[in-house]
Amino acid sequence: MIALSATVFMGCSHQQSLRLYAGPPLASEQEASLILPLAFELLSIDGQKVSSGAQIFRNTDLRIQLPAGPHILVLQYRDIWQIDADNHDTLSSGPLVFDIHMAKQETFLVKTPALTDYWQALHFIKAPKVYLQSARQSVLASHIKKADPLQLQTSKAPAQVELPHLQQLKFWWSQASEFERQQFNKWRAP
Repeated sequence: MIALSATVFMGCSHQQSLRLYAGPPLASEQEASLILPLAFELLSIDGQKVSSGAQIFRNTDLRIQLPAGPHILVLQYRDIWQIDADNHDTLSSGPLVFDIHMAKQETFLVKTPALTDYWQALHFIKAPKVYLQSARQSVLASHIKKADPLQLQTSKAPAQVELPHLQQLKFWWSQASEFERQQFNKWRAP
């Protein structure tokens, strides 16, 4: 589960807020925000899983407060669509990965094409084009395709995207000398 602290606040506008970072609350001038629509769930931040409790039981967009700076955010689209008078279907995308640098007091909105019916949504989840957009920038997600549940899986690939060693790699890279970095790059080269 996530090692980040989560505090839920209810504002006057009835928009829920969720602080997702370790340590004491930062001043609002030090934070950046992500407005998460109902059809999206935040799966992880910087390789740390995010609990879905506060995200699932809501009826409005969720304002997620994060410290300003670089982040790897993994989101997923999931929504229930009416097919006809008697049938519904839950559609979900594969993980959507954003490598983003959030400035202080920057607010990001999740932008997708307009989805007005089931067939548009069905087409969308196969190759979603999702952006995190602020007044300063727009970042396109990298989409990781979902496995076909009807296809026999021969490998045991993880079901969720996790980046558990990313922070360690960044740390050790920052500690390495220029010579060590050159040796590593030689080792990586084909």
